[in-house]
Amino acid sequence: MSKGIITTEQRQNQVISRLKNENVFLRLELKKRDEEIDVLKEKLEKALLYIEELQKYVFRGKKKDDDDDNSSSSNDKSSGNKESPSKRNKTSYRRKVPDDESVTNSNEHKISHCPDCHTKLSKLKILEFYEEDVLPLMEWFKVLKKITKIEITTGYCPKCKKKVSAIPIPKQKVSIGNNIKQLVVYQTTVEQLSHSQILDFLESHLRFQISSGEIAHILSEQALKLKPAYDDLIKSLRSGSGVHIDETGYKIAFPDEYSGNYAWSMSSIKKDNNDTVFVLGKNRGKGNAVDLLGKNYFGIGVSDDYPAYMNTFRKDKHALCWAHPHRKFRDLKNSSSLEESKKEVCKLFYDKFASLYSRVIEANQSLNRTRAKKGEREIVKNDLEKKLRNILIVDKSNENEPIKLRTLKKTMLKKIDRYFVCITEADVPTSNNKAERSLRHLVIKRKKSFGSKTPKGAETMSILYSVVMSLWWRSKIHFFRDYDKALI
Repeated sequence: MSKGIITTEQRQNQVISRLKNENVFLRLELKKRDEEIDVLKEKLEKALLYIEELQKYVFRGKKKDDDDDNSSSSNDKSSGNKESPSKRNKTSYRRKVPDDESVTNSNEHKISHCPDCHTKLSKLKILEFYEEDVLPLMEWFKVLKKITKIEITTGYCPKCKKKVSAIPIPKQKVSIGNNIKQLVVYQTTVEQLSHSQILDFLESHLRFQISSGEIAHILSEQALKLKPAYDDLIKSLRSGSGVHIDETGYKIAFPDEYSGNYAWSMSSIKKDNNDTVFVLGKNRGKGNAVDLLGKNYFGIGVSDDYPAYMNTFRKDKHALCWAHPHRKFRDLKNSSSLEESKKEVCKLFYDKFASLYSRVIEANQSLNRTRAKKGEREIVKNDLEKKLRNILIVDKSNENEPIKLRTLKKTMLKKIDRYFVCITEADVPTSNNKAERSLRHLVIKRKKSFGSKTPKGAETMSILYSVVMSLWWRSKIHFFRDYDKALI
């Protein structure tokens, strides 16, 4: 065989060698692509879940009947520590008969002869009924509007060499009285009306002319008078056994360097105390929670798992809300973005978690009802914590377990002790629903008026909302009496 010439066998060996190298290279490329596809699948799954959450947040679609099973609905109801409503009797649906002092008018409808044959009637009997109503709306201003002419005697004192008057002279010839100011504050906060809606009501019902600028001035003036009551409210909540704390969005149209687009709330954990402090127009930083609670706060705090709260309370005094992970796990098992096999894994996990959640609620209510001691509470806590740890174990071998479910499990495991403060401490609720309910009223107001224009306006609304809504939640009947007392 001459030099440079290869045989057929050598040529075949070269081809085989080249094909082997290509095969190895392609296998590596295929493995790399498979890994990239797995990563993209995970990212797509996360993206679809995020989109689904955003759609719920933005569009607030109507709940489907199959979204909540019996266990989830019962847990949500129980999470507020409310007993199931008892069956109402028929009389509870009827209006209460007023007493004689409440009757303002009377109408008599008499009859003595039959309307058909004109025969005189016998066995006459008078039946009493009542009709509750208000004055005709077009006549409200005749009764409700009051104009007082004020005459002030002034004179000159030769000795003091100055002018004096019986009372201080008003700056304006015509001023607005205190009652209408309280009405404006009531409509702004309790009724959640915008400035234009207040103007329409005052003009149509009371024939009262007022400008939007005057409304802003009234709110600012009333907030200044209510500031001491606001400070007392903060002191009262800080000195209590514990608080709920939460935050939500609240936009400032023209912010400064110290303001932000969030509102914070702090409420008492006591069932019969609905006092709440609001701080509007702040950022979402931890410092705002610390400012609300004050330095060296040693009470119990109930919150969601937002990281800003983690070092705000002592670890053994920080109770995390069970309703938040419960809703997240429920939404995950109802998600339309997951494959059926992954949804089934989520459903199986949710059923276990919901069952345990029910047991936590029952234990919480039972321990509080019997006023259980610390040792008994620790035994119950250890038993429930062990069960929770068992169901939160991440199954890495299960390819059908979604990444988000694993993440939620790991997040809950890191803070597992805080979920059982509601067991180890007396009268601590299992959820943070009370804080969310207090913010709900503010959120509706925000949607109507789009927040506040300036940080000063947000500060004014912080004081008004805190004092006025706390008084309103204490007693609707005595609200205006208590409001009048709160003013200086």
